[in-house]
Amino acid sequence: MRGRVHKPLDWHHGLERRETVAGFASRLAALNGRSMPRFLRDMMIHPRTVDKSDTAALKAVAILGNANCEMLSRYTPEPLGDKFYLVNGQQFGRLSISRTYFRYCAHCIQEDLRSYEGPPTARPWLRLEWTLTHFRSCVRHQVFLDSYHPDRRRFEPFDFSRAVAGLIPNLGEILVASVNALPSPFQDWLLHRIDGGKNEENWLDDVPLYAAVSFCEALGVSALHPPKVKTSLLTEPQWAEAADRGYAIARAGPDAICALLEKLNQLQSKTRGVWGPRDTYGLVYGLLQKTVSDPAYDKFRRLVREFAIKTMPIEPGTDVLGVVVHKRVVHTIRTASRDSGAHALTIRKLFEGRGITDGRYASGLVDHRVTVDASEIHSVVVSLRNALSTPQVEKMTGIPRIPLKVLIADGYLSTITGSTGKAYAKHRFSKSEIDCLMDRLFEGAVLVTDPGERQLPVQYARHAACASNSQILSLIMVGELKWKGRLAGTSDYTGLLVDADEITRIVRSDVQKIGLTKVELKNFIPGMGRDSVAKFIRDGQLETVEEFNPEARRISTVVSRSSAQKFLDTYVSLGELTQRSGLHHKQVRLLLRAVGIEASFDPDEYQSFFYQREQVDKAQNIDPNFWQYDKAQAQNLAKRVDCNPVHIG
Repeated sequence: MRGRVHKPLDWHHGLERRETVAGFASRLAALNGRSMPRFLRDMMIHPRTVDKSDTAALKAVAILGNANCEMLSRYTPEPLGDKFYLVNGQQFGRLSISRTYFRYCAHCIQEDLRSYEGPPTARPWLRLEWTLTHFRSCVRHQVFLDSYHPDRRRFEPFDFSRAVAGLIPNLGEILVASVNALPSPFQDWLLHRIDGGKNEENWLDDVPLYAAVSFCEALGVSALHPPKVKTSLLTEPQWAEAADRGYAIARAGPDAICALLEKLNQLQSKTRGVWGPRDTYGLVYGLLQKTVSDPAYDKFRRLVREFAIKTMPIEPGTDVLGVVVHKRVVHTIRTASRDSGAHALTIRKLFEGRGITDGRYASGLVDHRVTVDASEIHSVVVSLRNALSTPQVEKMTGIPRIPLKVLIADGYLSTITGSTGKAYAKHRFSKSEIDCLMDRLFEGAVLVTDPGERQLPVQYARHAACASNSQILSLIMVGELKWKGRLAGTSDYTGLLVDADEITRIVRSDVQKIGLTKVELKNFIPGMGRDSVAKFIRDGQLETVEEFNPEARRISTVVSRSSAQKFLDTYVSLGELTQRSGLHHKQVRLLLRAVGIEASFDPDEYQSFFYQREQVDKAQNIDPNFWQYDKAQAQNLAKRVDCNPVHIG
């Protein structure tokens, strides 16, 4: 262009908003009857300079078309190094600019043909959006864009107007085949950013545009598709949907993004195999991993990294988006089992017992998908490495299994696993706790070489004094006994001696029987059959306890008064109702059937009739004359209820 003075050509169209230099030059050439390469050379402009958005070439094209040079430059992608293009001050990745093909909207081309004069091929103009890969639908006409791959010589921009010449004859068919698209908030935001607009409430708007755009698309793919989806197989509508979904989540900020990541975690929890962030978060994690050295993604990378480390069982030493994890933050049942040496079932019960995880949620998950904050169980995991099992404690201390369970249940021996009070738990104990227990058991004990007739080991003293394990062990642990001994030559529980007479005096002093025998229970609950008691005890409706019977002068098993009272408050027997109503038991049963009240327990199995007391009381309150017996009326009502059951709740 050296030595050439350019002047505006007589034949030119006005510059449109967001029209690129290559498209403007192509339209200018077509209007003057030339192909774009020939036209540029005629004007002493090398096509390569237009392809590279050279400033001098851009200025020359602007002069020839009598266009605003600054406006033409603003929306023309300008190379910025080897990796980026600049559009109106906004950076785009190299692959975001399509230089060998373009997308187009047939409706826009049709409007251009109607809006301009001159050769038809010179009327349509190339929108910037048609050269940006992130635009997949026409913002104006709400249809998906079609793609066109024109002939192109190397180092030259494609001739847009010449390509349009091949589209115009088939434009009618293309219009008919257009696919409708939904409005795209993602594309609206992208145009707004390109035009220089920003919104302080939009969490994305302080991030370089190329990073924000790529993050939205990747986040949307992760939200809509499996982690290992082949992105090369995704269609343009699928990419468009992903971009809008990702934008809707990302613009809302960290809480919305973390909610999605948590959802992906939950989906991953239903799978097996290795659990890692790439296999869980999919494309969005892959993007952040691939761009780990690009500070433009730091905001996104930091958020995803922190969430992954906080919620996933990531092994120490693992690199997570450029940061090496030095300390475990999350344990699973499997990792806690491996690190502690305890069985996985023990760890699972530990989690559930401590209320660390929701048992209903965790019960269906495999061991390496049930997670817990590592800090919550760190001390337990460390302690479990050298923990003692129940058989080991029995062997070490000489304490039989049943007394050992009593010591745990009564709170005198704590467990590492927090399983106190659970009858069938797999307890684990620390060596220090066992040593402390033995010290308390033998505290104040005198050395005995030849014990007296009533100076007995604990297991024998219990029977001699008619005391329960809980009673005698409580007396020892709280220090109420005036005498304890240690049999010479022994160092374990079998050598602990107590005075059976002293224990007898303590456990029998001011003792009153509280529980009920089976005979007493029959009178306490009217209508309770003697043979029914065992069945209700078996099913957990009544509970039994051991207590000293001062009359029989022995420990006996009785029904606790509290459970008997609870049963009486909940159920009313047929016998009590006959007394209340003055009717025969068959008449009472018929009246109850007439209002849909059935026995709560199978009379044949339990050998007695019991009804929900609340239902009977409600029926009486509804009808003050409930117990007035009319056989015919009651039978009719009962038949009607049998056909259409209606229960009083």
